[in-house]
Amino acid sequence: MGMKVLIYNADGLTIPVEIEPGLPFRFRCDEEECGKAVVIEGVVRHADEEEFTKILEETVEENPDFARIREIAARNLIFEGKVNGREVILPVESFDDFAKRFLDGVLVLKS
Repeated sequence: MGMKVLIYNADGLTIPVEIEPGLPFRFRCDEEECGKAVVIEGVVRHADEEEFTKILEETVEENPDFARIREIAARNLIFEGKVNGREVILPVESFDDFAKRFLDGVLVLKS
């Protein structure tokens, strides 16, 4: 069964994809859907927190627009592969973890 995840800073975008952790995949988002054509090919795999944090900080350093992803609590998934032909390693968050983080933030603001 597939898992829905967000891949952060894929050519400057956050791209939602359905993957099987550890299995190679190819995903294409056309210009109409993403604002520009993006081809992602590689694998989403588990990482330890230290490796994830390193990848996350490198991502934020390269693209400060992604500073909010420092709030990711479940620091255990990364994408390794190519985005539009460029070799990358990027932080990934499951939809479930993103939804929980988002709802926690909303609920904290209301109380």
